[in-house]
Formats: sequence, C-alpha cells, structure tokens
Amino acid sequence: MEYAQLNPTDTNIHRTSEEIKDEARATFEEATRYAKRSVRENPWTAVGISFGAGVVFGALITLALVTLSASRA
Repeated sequence: MEYAQLNPTDTNIHRTSEEIKDEARATFEEATRYAKRSVRENPWTAVGISFGAGVVFGALITLALVTLSASRA
C-alpha cells in the first residue's frame, strides 16, 4: 500500500529530472553555438584569450610546484 503511494512521486521526480536534463542540454547547445560564432567572428580575440588563459594556468601550476618543493625541503 505504501509503495503505491510513493510511485506517483517517483514518476514526478523522474519527469522533473528529465526536464532539467533537457533544459541543461539546450542551454549547453546554445552556449556552444554562441562560442563557435564568436570564435569565427573574432579569431584573434579567441587566440589572445586562449594564450592568456594558458599563461595564467601555467603560472599557477609553476607556483604550486615551487611551493610544494619548498615545503618538502
């Protein structure tokens, strides 16, 4: 008897999770289209942003490794 009462709730949860998944997929696809269009329209800006992100990421990795090796010494 209790299982029969929980079953509609399970169906609602499943339906809600499907709606959230579909909405997330649509948002991701829209963001992907926007990013592709932006890169096509401004390729050098995309190169500059990628270069800057690489420099920052490399600096953070280097800083982490230097800090780690200094703490072991």
